[in-house]
Amino acid sequence: MLKLYSLFIILICGIASAQPPEMKLSEGGFEPIDVSIPATKPEKLVSVTKTWALERQRRKIDQDKGYDFTNVTDNTITITGFKKNAFYYTNLGEQFEHRIQYTMKFTFYENRYTLTFTVTQIYTDNNTPVQSSLSDYFKSDGTLKEGYTNLDISLETTVNAIVQSHYEALMNFR
Repeated sequence: MLKLYSLFIILICGIASAQPPEMKLSEGGFEPIDVSIPATKPEKLVSVTKTWALERQRRKIDQDKGYDFTNVTDNTITITGFKKNAFYYTNLGEQFEHRIQYTMKFTFYENRYTLTFTVTQIYTDNNTPVQSSLSDYFKSDGTLKEGYTNLDISLETTVNAIVQSHYEALMNFR
Protein backbone atom coordinates (compact mmCIF):
# COMPACT_ATOMS: atom_id res chain seq x y z
CA MET A 1 0.00 0.00 0.00
CA LEU A 2 2.86 2.37 0.82
CA LYS A 3 4.43 1.69 -2.60
CA LEU A 4 1.15 2.46 -4.33
CA TYR A 5 0.80 5.68 -2.35
CA SER A 6 4.39 6.69 -3.21
CA LEU A 7 3.77 6.03 -6.91
CA PHE A 8 0.61 8.13 -6.76
CA ILE A 9 2.49 11.06 -5.19
CA ILE A 10 5.25 10.86 -7.82
CA LEU A 11 2.68 10.86 -10.64
CA ILE A 12 0.84 13.84 -9.19
CA CYS A 13 4.09 15.80 -8.79
CA GLY A 14 5.08 14.96 -12.37
CA ILE A 15 1.73 16.06 -13.75
CA ALA A 16 1.74 19.25 -11.69
CA SER A 17 5.21 20.20 -12.90
CA ALA A 18 4.34 19.49 -16.55
CA GLN A 19 2.49 22.74 -17.09
CA PRO A 20 3.56 26.21 -18.11
CA PRO A 21 3.79 28.84 -15.39
CA GLU A 22 0.60 30.82 -14.93
CA MET A 23 0.44 34.23 -16.51
CA LYS A 24 -0.46 36.90 -13.96
CA LEU A 25 -2.14 40.19 -14.84
CA SER A 26 -0.74 43.43 -13.47
CA GLU A 27 -1.23 47.06 -14.39
CA GLY A 28 1.48 46.66 -17.04
CA GLY A 29 -0.19 43.63 -18.64
CA PHE A 30 1.24 40.11 -18.55
CA GLU A 31 4.89 39.39 -17.79
CA PRO A 32 6.65 37.04 -20.25
CA ILE A 33 7.05 33.44 -19.12
CA ASP A 34 9.74 30.82 -19.79
CA VAL A 35 8.44 27.30 -20.32
CA SER A 36 10.55 24.13 -20.18
CA ILE A 37 9.86 21.47 -22.80
CA PRO A 38 11.58 18.32 -24.10
CA ALA A 39 14.44 19.00 -26.51
CA THR A 40 13.01 19.74 -29.95
CA LYS A 41 14.33 21.71 -32.90
CA PRO A 42 13.00 25.29 -32.80
CA GLU A 43 11.90 25.06 -36.46
CA LYS A 44 9.62 22.16 -35.55
CA LEU A 45 8.15 24.14 -32.63
CA VAL A 46 7.36 27.06 -34.96
CA SER A 47 5.61 24.63 -37.31
CA VAL A 48 3.61 23.01 -34.49
CA THR A 49 2.61 26.46 -33.22
CA LYS A 50 1.24 27.41 -36.66
CA THR A 51 -0.68 24.13 -36.82
CA TRP A 52 -2.08 24.73 -33.31
CA ALA A 53 -3.40 28.18 -34.28
CA LEU A 54 -4.88 26.95 -37.56
CA GLU A 55 -6.62 24.08 -35.75
CA ARG A 56 -8.13 26.51 -33.22
CA GLN A 57 -9.31 28.65 -36.13
CA ARG A 58 -10.79 25.65 -37.95
CA ARG A 59 -12.65 24.58 -34.83
CA LYS A 60 -13.64 28.20 -34.02
CA ILE A 61 -12.52 27.69 -30.45
CA ASP A 62 -11.95 31.22 -29.29
CA GLN A 63 -12.40 33.79 -31.99
CA ASP A 64 -14.41 34.80 -34.98
CA LYS A 65 -11.52 35.98 -37.16
CA GLY A 66 -8.44 34.19 -38.35
CA TYR A 67 -4.96 34.34 -36.93
CA ASP A 68 -2.13 36.34 -38.44
CA PHE A 69 1.44 35.03 -38.35
CA THR A 70 4.22 37.61 -38.38
CA ASN A 71 7.92 37.79 -37.53
CA VAL A 72 8.32 34.13 -38.50
CA THR A 73 11.92 32.91 -38.39
CA ASP A 74 13.55 29.57 -37.60
CA ASN A 75 12.94 30.10 -33.89
CA THR A 76 10.31 32.86 -33.53
CA ILE A 77 6.71 33.48 -34.44
CA THR A 78 4.17 36.12 -33.45
CA ILE A 79 0.49 35.23 -33.59
CA THR A 80 -2.27 37.84 -33.56
CA GLY A 81 -5.73 36.63 -32.63
CA PHE A 82 -9.08 37.60 -31.15
CA LYS A 83 -10.97 36.18 -28.19
CA LYS A 84 -14.67 36.68 -27.65
CA ASN A 85 -15.79 37.04 -24.04
CA ALA A 86 -12.15 37.29 -22.97
CA PHE A 87 -12.99 39.02 -19.72
CA TYR A 88 -15.81 40.54 -17.80
CA TYR A 89 -16.26 42.79 -14.83
CA THR A 90 -19.13 43.62 -12.56
CA ASN A 91 -20.03 47.22 -11.80
CA LEU A 92 -23.06 48.21 -9.71
CA GLY A 93 -24.49 44.72 -10.14
CA GLU A 94 -24.28 44.76 -13.94
CA GLN A 95 -21.88 42.49 -15.82
CA PHE A 96 -19.92 43.78 -18.82
CA GLU A 97 -18.17 41.39 -21.22
CA HIS A 98 -15.30 42.32 -23.50
CA ARG A 99 -13.51 40.88 -26.49
CA ILE A 100 -9.77 41.32 -27.02
CA GLN A 101 -7.23 41.35 -29.79
CA TYR A 102 -3.94 39.91 -28.60
CA THR A 103 -0.47 38.93 -29.71
CA MET A 104 1.52 35.94 -28.59
CA LYS A 105 5.23 36.24 -29.32
CA PHE A 106 7.12 32.95 -29.08
CA THR A 107 10.88 32.56 -29.05
CA PHE A 108 11.88 28.90 -29.14
CA TYR A 109 15.10 27.33 -27.93
CA GLU A 110 16.15 23.67 -27.88
CA ASN A 111 14.43 22.78 -24.58
CA ARG A 112 12.38 25.84 -23.64
CA TYR A 113 10.49 28.79 -25.03
CA THR A 114 9.62 32.32 -23.98
CA LEU A 115 6.07 33.57 -24.44
CA THR A 116 5.00 37.19 -24.34
CA PHE A 117 1.22 37.70 -24.29
CA THR A 118 -0.01 41.24 -25.01
CA VAL A 119 -3.58 42.54 -25.13
CA THR A 120 -3.39 45.01 -28.03
CA GLN A 121 -7.03 46.14 -28.21
CA ILE A 122 -10.15 45.81 -26.08
CA TYR A 123 -13.63 45.75 -27.64
CA THR A 124 -17.11 45.91 -26.19
CA ASP A 125 -19.32 42.87 -26.63
CA ASN A 126 -20.68 44.39 -29.86
CA ASN A 127 -17.15 44.84 -31.34
CA THR A 128 -16.75 48.57 -30.69
CA PRO A 129 -13.13 49.41 -29.79
CA VAL A 130 -12.71 50.68 -26.24
CA GLN A 131 -10.53 53.76 -25.85
CA SER A 132 -8.69 52.35 -22.84
CA SER A 133 -5.93 49.85 -22.22
CA LEU A 134 -5.50 47.32 -19.43
CA SER A 135 -3.52 49.80 -17.36
CA ASP A 136 -6.57 52.08 -17.22
CA TYR A 137 -8.38 49.51 -15.07
CA PHE A 138 -5.73 49.68 -12.34
CA LYS A 139 -4.83 52.16 -9.62
CA SER A 140 -1.26 53.42 -9.33
CA ASP A 141 -0.63 50.90 -6.50
CA GLY A 142 -1.36 48.02 -8.90
CA THR A 143 -4.80 47.06 -7.55
CA LEU A 144 -7.96 47.08 -9.63
CA LYS A 145 -9.99 50.26 -9.60
CA GLU A 146 -13.37 50.13 -7.95
CA GLY A 147 -16.10 48.93 -10.30
CA TYR A 148 -14.00 46.32 -12.13
CA THR A 149 -14.68 43.31 -9.94
CA ASN A 150 -13.50 40.00 -11.47
CA LEU A 151 -11.71 41.59 -14.44
CA ASP A 152 -8.33 40.20 -13.40
CA ILE A 153 -9.58 36.71 -12.57
CA SER A 154 -11.61 36.35 -15.77
CA LEU A 155 -8.83 37.61 -18.06
CA GLU A 156 -6.17 35.48 -16.36
CA THR A 157 -8.43 32.43 -16.75
CA THR A 158 -8.87 33.14 -20.47
CA VAL A 159 -5.18 33.81 -21.15
CA ASN A 160 -4.01 30.79 -19.17
CA ALA A 161 -6.45 28.55 -21.06
CA ILE A 162 -4.94 29.73 -24.36
CA VAL A 163 -1.38 29.29 -23.06
CA GLN A 164 -2.19 25.81 -21.70
CA SER A 165 -3.76 24.78 -25.01
CA HIS A 166 -0.60 25.77 -26.87
CA TYR A 167 1.59 23.97 -24.34
CA GLU A 168 -0.47 20.78 -24.72
CA ALA A 169 -0.11 21.00 -28.51
CA LEU A 170 3.67 21.19 -28.16
CA MET A 171 3.76 18.29 -25.73
CA ASN A 172 1.43 16.05 -27.77
CA PHE A 173 2.59 16.60 -31.37
CA ARG A 174 4.93 13.61 -31.31
